[in-house]
Amino acid sequence: MRPHTLTRIGTILELRQLRAFVAIADHGHYGRAADSVGLTQPAITQRIKALERELGTPLLTRSARGVNLTSAGQALIEHARRLLLIEDRAVRALHDHAKGVVGRLRISYLTLWDFGPPANIVAEFRRRYPAVVLEMSTGYSQANMDRLVAGNVDFAFVGVSIGERRGIAIRTLDRHEMVVVMTPQHPLALIDRVPIERLRGEPLISVPPGVNNSLVAASLSWLGRHTGESPTVVREEPPDQIAAALMRTGNAIALMTVHRAEIAQKDGLIYRSLVPSPMIEYGAAYFRDDPSPALANLLEVVDEVAPALPDALPEGNELIWARPGSATGVAG
Repeated sequence: MRPHTLTRIGTILELRQLRAFVAIADHGHYGRAADSVGLTQPAITQRIKALERELGTPLLTRSARGVNLTSAGQALIEHARRLLLIEDRAVRALHDHAKGVVGRLRISYLTLWDFGPPANIVAEFRRRYPAVVLEMSTGYSQANMDRLVAGNVDFAFVGVSIGERRGIAIRTLDRHEMVVVMTPQHPLALIDRVPIERLRGEPLISVPPGVNNSLVAASLSWLGRHTGESPTVVREEPPDQIAAALMRTGNAIALMTVHRAEIAQKDGLIYRSLVPSPMIEYGAAYFRDDPSPALANLLEVVDEVAPALPDALPEGNELIWARPGSATGVAG
């Protein structure tokens, strides 16, 4: 490897020569200076001679009391210190970048998953790697996956049912129970745990496919299998509008996660568990071959903050959507 050099009007200054010069100026002694930079005394002497030869002027003088700077040496010393500081900072920055402790990561939250692992993962990553700039956004699963495929984000929280794409991995991080939500006046409100068969023929408000195409299809298919007929979808609304739509219709129902259902209670709605209890999985998506050290560090944080889920589901639970070939399905 060629030594780092600075060139100006035919003069070539090697940073290793400047480092030797500064070490001698600091220690006032060739031997101690050589030890400080890991050189022998003859080697550091040769570097100073080469530097003086290149500059065409003496930089140091020896006396019985030690080594002193000449006037040329005094003119150079502060500039040499600054140049070495710049080199040290540059090398440290490259080292930090290689270790993933600096840089940039673009992360997209999942709009419907605003608590638990996502917030914990990002908070822990910020704590460990404060110099990494995080560019945060949010979106539904379909939009987040599209952004990842397009290269607009590096890491996205998604519903696992969105499905993997070529080159993209999805880690399952959490499972959420789905419940039926309705107005307090709805007949199903009188039942503590609603048998899924009781949803047959009930007017249903669903989310549009663009939120998560595969989950919407899987949810309707799951309901159809358990009720014996296709669900009666009376309208489609974005997730953040379903509560208001339920209040306006009065007689319709909707499926939500427990977390979203608890929020809907503030709008005057109630929810009931289902038998069997449907569950959905949330996770994180990223490119398998992304070489980013910062992403590698984020994935280590994911492993620690959100350890692998057990294969078995709680008794009486079923996944609405499971990965093809997955052993996880019906439990109990």
